[in-house]
Amino acid sequence: MRTVDLAVNWRLYGVFLVLSLGLFTLSSIPVAGTITLSVLCYGLLGASLVSLILALSDKRFVHIDKAGVSYSFGFGTHYIHSEDIISIKRKRAYLLTVVQIQIKAGVMKSFYCWDLSDSDFSRAEQLLASK
Repeated sequence: MRTVDLAVNWRLYGVFLVLSLGLFTLSSIPVAGTITLSVLCYGLLGASLVSLILALSDKRFVHIDKAGVSYSFGFGTHYIHSEDIISIKRKRAYLLTVVQIQIKAGVMKSFYCWDLSDSDFSRAEQLLASK
């Protein structure tokens, strides 16, 4: 295959959903400040579900191939050409995997909520190195 597709980080979305359900439980306790917890809970749940629905419907994606990186956050497709890419990095912290692409213009483009295996990351590096 000539394209590396970043996968949805299901564990991270699971944590978001469990956290929002925990906040729902806390907001049902009649104490001062429950309105703030409710708003926070609805915001977290709404953002997680919208992001997840866009990813499942292929409106939100990240593809890496020889031509570069194409990505969409649900509102149009964007491209980073391979000639403009200096390096690709992957940082992991517990459940969060961040793929960072450094561009010649000095900009670092980061992609959160995506999962990338070791073999896919090395394939992506090879694809971007063979300009």
